[in-house]
Amino acid sequence: MAAGSGWSDSSLEDIRPYTITGGRTGSKHPLHLTTCLITRPAAPGTAHPSPEGEALLLHCSGAPVSVAELAARTHQPVQVVKVLIGDLLDCDALARANPYGAAADPDVHLLEAVIHGLRARL
Repeated sequence: MAAGSGWSDSSLEDIRPYTITGGRTGSKHPLHLTTCLITRPAAPGTAHPSPEGEALLLHCSGAPVSVAELAARTHQPVQVVKVLIGDLLDCDALARANPYGAAADPDVHLLEAVIHGLRARL
């Protein structure tokens, strides 16, 4: 390979999205931009993720991180990040920090109690 061809100094950000996902465009896991994820302890014999998957795991260690924030931090399209997250969820390397997501039904009794408390203070 000739010097200056660009291959030797390329970064993960230069790889085409369809190459990162193996041509896949979706995940079987319903993920929203606000879905938060956190790493799980590695089980013995767990498959090693791709370099892109490793980057996601590093960003999710310590505190929950949203899908949107992961896409921004890794400089990857959201759909690519969703596919990679699906792979990490499949091998139990990641867990949802808000398992019910944004679509969960709110606790009506709790909301009514908050409203009554606020009205009482006025």
